[in-house]
Amino acid sequence: MHDYGPTLELATSPRRAPSRGSRTISGRTAAVNWGAAQAWFIAGTIPLILAGGLHALYTLRDTVRPTYFTPIDRSARPVVEGTGIRLVGKATPSMWKVWLGVNITHGLGIFTFGLLCLLIATDDFALVERIDAIRPLTIAFSAALLAVSLRFFFYGPVIVTGTATACFTIAAVLSA
Repeated sequence: MHDYGPTLELATSPRRAPSRGSRTISGRTAAVNWGAAQAWFIAGTIPLILAGGLHALYTLRDTVRPTYFTPIDRSARPVVEGTGIRLVGKATPSMWKVWLGVNITHGLGIFTFGLLCLLIATDDFALVERIDAIRPLTIAFSAALLAVSLRFFFYGPVIVTGTATACFTIAAVLSA
């Protein structure tokens, strides 16, 4: 069995001795903070799952019937479909196909990140607390998305990423 460092044991009974490497905290306060931290962490995953999933689905729809990520100016799309991207050389896909592919993978990546965080938090939130890097990484990932959203996107992604960043930060403070 691995020793993952200190664990949290609630002081519910004075006769119960804490296990090796644990810290005892007043029962009610620890349970409230731990439960609140878990709830805030889970809340941070929801906007990412919803927005990432919708982004991927909307882009998939655009592969059949361009609706959401197509240029507003109808004359621009044929130009985008007719030009390639310099990065890959002569056998280049159209810029339109690259655009759709980037948007599909972007949505899938954000959806997957949110879903993995949700699965970890609902199955074993103590794992989030034991692995010191998880909380800072969730904050850094959502904050990086927020910075990109502020620079390049509109209010929708800013709200989604700002909400996720705030929720992950509150969860980290409560579980510290």
